[in-house]
Amino acid sequence: MDVRKWIILWFLILCLTGGQGASNQKPHIFFIAVDDMGNHDIGYNNDEVLTPNLDRLAEAGVILDANYVYPVCTPSRSAFMTGRYAHKTGFQHEVVANSQPAYIESKYKTVAEKLTNNYGYAAHMIGKWHLGFCKEAVTPTFRGFNSFYGYYGGGEHYYTYTAGGNKDFHDNLTATTPENPNYPQEDEDGYSTYEYAKRAISIVQNHNSSQPLFMYLAFQAPHSPLLAPQALKDKYPGTWTYSDEDGSTITTERSTFYAMVTAVDQAVGELHAELEKLGLLENAIIVFTSDNGGLPKLGGFNNPYKGTKGTYFEGGIRVPGFVYSKNLLTVSGYRNQGMLHASDWLPTFISLAGGRADLASDSDLVDIDGVDQTQMLLNNGASARSKIIINIDDLETRSAIFGIIKQNGTDVWKYVQGDIGSRDIVYTATKVNKKRNFLQRLIEALKQKKSKRTKRAITDRYLFKISDDITEDVNLYGDSSPDIQNILSDLQEEVRAEKRIAVSPMNPYECTNANNKVNGFWTAGAGDGWCGCT
Repeated sequence: MDVRKWIILWFLILCLTGGQGASNQKPHIFFIAVDDMGNHDIGYNNDEVLTPNLDRLAEAGVILDANYVYPVCTPSRSAFMTGRYAHKTGFQHEVVANSQPAYIESKYKTVAEKLTNNYGYAAHMIGKWHLGFCKEAVTPTFRGFNSFYGYYGGGEHYYTYTAGGNKDFHDNLTATTPENPNYPQEDEDGYSTYEYAKRAISIVQNHNSSQPLFMYLAFQAPHSPLLAPQALKDKYPGTWTYSDEDGSTITTERSTFYAMVTAVDQAVGELHAELEKLGLLENAIIVFTSDNGGLPKLGGFNNPYKGTKGTYFEGGIRVPGFVYSKNLLTVSGYRNQGMLHASDWLPTFISLAGGRADLASDSDLVDIDGVDQTQMLLNNGASARSKIIINIDDLETRSAIFGIIKQNGTDVWKYVQGDIGSRDIVYTATKVNKKRNFLQRLIEALKQKKSKRTKRAITDRYLFKISDDITEDVNLYGDSSPDIQNILSDLQEEVRAEKRIAVSPMNPYECTNANNKVNGFWTAGAGDGWCGCT
């Protein structure tokens, strides 16, 4: 074959592969989740907080402006792992406490199980699980992950790794804690965000790059308790306040919260640099998302959206997120408005691994609620999703919630029945020059305790056209016009259909006799563990 024919053959191969030598290989997937970060808690939405590494990745990738989750941790993480709505797996009701025998049932395969068993991936998890630990068989290394370095519960101390009087940290199944030699001095040593980064870097350094890697890096930050190295807190001098619903001025620990976010940024930056050094970024995708909105009294803010963590206003469920890839994105450097849900990551990762056809044929996948969003994320295509069931939870009448977001043409509508949440204003943090004295802060605290939150009832109804009314100021439920009534009827029927197929919550009670503590550690039991406790 002469040189011209070789050149023509090479050119044809280049065209067919899109010019990417790694495109026929399964990409490494880095799924990074943060805890309680609101829309206004990241640099690309708020230049007051220093997140240069996250901003650089986001702005070179695709920022997700309609990234939906649940208003609290557990249901979001259930959707991340299973690709299913929380009301299909029993995680729709609030969060799993350390004495509740709840877990992902084995019939619901996790994304790690599918990627390792079906597509040849190595899978590693670092950080927060919060999906139950009443027996070893429901913990990460039994649900598809080759290793686990983190904690089982919902939150803990960043230096001592304690929660509720016991330690909560495991290296695989071994109860242990990272060293914190200088504590109570708050510095970098032993701080969980940095410890997670160290483990992530160690994993990639020791990984055989010929095998595709899935890493779930679930930072606990910036969830309470609010703790950060002093050097980072020093970057944010001053005091921040916000106005509450009753008009009172409340001081918030925005400085420490910002420092915690900056620590996450540094950790992600260090991991990114190591991936670049090792050549793993040539065929990799990085996904970043929060698990729910922020809580103003603990430093997190969601403006311009109304509401907070724990509410079904946009501020509680619409969170920052982005995707980045050095070579896999055909369009980048923009904000995508397409609707995406926490349950979409599993099928999207399966598709990236080469299993797009399996989504319609694999018995583990055909009935999931998530959709494959690769075309939207990689090619700026339309979202594969036109509706989101935001929750179906009627375990307790006082807190029952049913809701849906649905696109109708170019309009996006949101219908909620029940406890949408009491914090129904847009919270904004304001930096003040003068620190508020102890007496002022005490008066604020007393006002907060006395403040009577608006009680929501199961009979409450809300209809918002969020494509035009992002702050959810105009409730159109009482509008009698035929067009509005037709839209309302359609949304209510969608909700009724989901109510008929919802499963019972896995966590209706806490055990009084759970054998879940051994030698000062929260612990999963062998065999059936303490799953049968009452």
